[in-house]
Amino acid sequence: MIIAIANQKGGVAKTTSAIALAGLLAEESTCLAIDLDAQGNLTTGLGIELDSGQPTACDVMLGDVPFLKAIAPTPWKVDVLPGDFSLTRAEEELLKQDAPERLHRLKHALAPHLEQYEYVVIDCPPRLGLLTLNAFATADWLLIPVQCQFFALKGLQNMVKTIDTVQQRLNPKLRVLGVLPTMAEMNTTLTQDIMKQLRSQFDELHIFDPVPKSVRFPESSMAGKPIHQHTREWRLVQPYYDVVRQITLLES
Repeated sequence: MIIAIANQKGGVAKTTSAIALAGLLAEESTCLAIDLDAQGNLTTGLGIELDSGQPTACDVMLGDVPFLKAIAPTPWKVDVLPGDFSLTRAEEELLKQDAPERLHRLKHALAPHLEQYEYVVIDCPPRLGLLTLNAFATADWLLIPVQCQFFALKGLQNMVKTIDTVQQRLNPKLRVLGVLPTMAEMNTTLTQDIMKQLRSQFDELHIFDPVPKSVRFPESSMAGKPIHQHTREWRLVQPYYDVVRQITLLES
């Protein structure tokens, strides 16, 4: 199963969620995490410090390096196709290629190796460019993190329209796993109101319970660990376990 994690807006705990899910999925299954964000935060957030000249997702997507040569292992049993600033070059080079091919470079690179991984988690850039479209063309499911703020509702409306277009023109099999509210100030009227609006305005989507706002998340990223390896605070980990539970239900 291939799961893309995306939102056209940054600052919604997209990468934090990708790291958390990959870490939990790897506890029981084989899991690959793909970093398509030029900031490379998923890569460093899983404890990988790239050496100069080390292959990345850019090299794989441009066909310069074999897929397996770029894979980096982690102590958390998650294999990583790392990303860094070179992904900006990948997007520029993809623009020069023919339209059908440039949208499926990731899919074609990954396809021969899918039998090695039960799960693939793709961390997308916070914009709708060619790298994100490559992820959408490759994925089976899409998880949409949204910050628990009212302006996020409008952004989610735009995201739903984008996915509808992607399903019609690029990947008919892509389905929305759900919406994951993040950075929530728990037990506040604001969060309760946002959750009500999400469930009423987007009743066709699965709305997961919110992820609380906590300093433990940036701490875990700095430590290079998934959140469940960094803290025993169940309230922080439980929302991600709920997503994993939904994933396993879909597979059964």
